[in-house]
Amino acid sequence: MGKKHSMTRKDTRKVMAIKIKAPHSGSGNPRRGWLIYTRDGDYLGFIDEGYGGRRALTSLFPNAVELAEIPVGPSTYNEAKREDRILGGY
Repeated sequence: MGKKHSMTRKDTRKVMAIKIKAPHSGSGNPRRGWLIYTRDGDYLGFIDEGYGGRRALTSLFPNAVELAEIPVGPSTYNEAKREDRILGGY
């Protein structure tokens, strides 16, 4: 996903988010989430949408700016979730 940046208090105020959407899993579970970047373009990590919807993002980053939504394959989604997940929130 990219070189990970250490998050500072300043980073939590304003971030950019790119939503990724993969096809549902075989059991019907959604596979969606956001790649999070600082305003300077440094990669912070991934937030899994789960069943929380946009609240999964806004509970951690209320001022996040969503830039785009892109389709990805299941392997890309799984890599982001496994390697770079930001926990907490809703």
